[in-house]
Amino acid sequence: MKRKLTLMIFDDDNLGKVKTKKIDLSVIKAISIVAVLFIFISSVSFYLLFDLYSERQLMLSYKKENKLLKLKIAEYADEVDEIQKKIVSIDKLENQVRTMASKSLKSKKVELAVGGKEVDLLRDFSAVAERKEKQFFEDLNETLMAMSTKLEKREKSLAELVNFLEEQKLTLMATPSIKPVDGWYSSEFGYRISPFTGRRAFHEGVDIAANYGSPVKATAKGIVIHAGYKSGYGRLVTVDHGFGYVTRYAHNSKILVNVGDRVEKGQVVSKVGNTGRSTGPHCHYEVLINGIPVNPLKFINDIELASNQ
Repeated sequence: MKRKLTLMIFDDDNLGKVKTKKIDLSVIKAISIVAVLFIFISSVSFYLLFDLYSERQLMLSYKKENKLLKLKIAEYADEVDEIQKKIVSIDKLENQVRTMASKSLKSKKVELAVGGKEVDLLRDFSAVAERKEKQFFEDLNETLMAMSTKLEKREKSLAELVNFLEEQKLTLMATPSIKPVDGWYSSEFGYRISPFTGRRAFHEGVDIAANYGSPVKATAKGIVIHAGYKSGYGRLVTVDHGFGYVTRYAHNSKILVNVGDRVEKGQVVSKVGNTGRSTGPHCHYEVLINGIPVNPLKFINDIELASNQ
């Protein structure tokens, strides 16, 4: 026999009247089970929906972070690319300068040391994520610093080369290197028997015999510091080339420059003559370094042996 539950219902309007209703317990159990299942399913569904919502929000957050990271990586990539372009440009220029200076440079080429880890900026973003953002950007910053250091060293090396070449260029331009007049060597530098006194005397230059009026050329770039008559030298032109170099051109028939004029190597400054203490038309040519006369033949590239050697 099935057990039943009796419900007594009192009517407020009819206090004396009581209604009774019998409900089968199996129905109550079924209703209870359904209610529990409903509550359970609702709870699970709510949890799953909340978890799905949280996961979606997290994914959106990750997507936003990933986008920002990609932008940041792109900025770093542009910076690295710019640095690499500068290094390539400086390398090319440095090689050109070193080639130009190869004959002048006596010291060995200094290799530039560069250290640090290398980071591949083109790797897949997932690989970046695996390494973690902090470590990735630490490596990236270290690489950028290493590249910047290399660039600075290259620039310094190139600047030193440029300064060296400029100094060499100026020194070369100031160094007498050509024959001042076309002719033949009639008297050498050093001790000789003076044609005027017959005694042994020191000759401070070389004599180059030439036709009267032949052009006399400056043997290096410089500034005219004397252009006029000087005892013993006759009509004399003196040029200061800097770096301690001074040249003199004596016994001229005519002077074509004035004091203060800037002259270039090969520029005609006077005409061969026979003025001053001279026995015939020629150019007396002197080279002085820091005021001390030196043998001019050591500075003439197209040197010819003196006829009396």
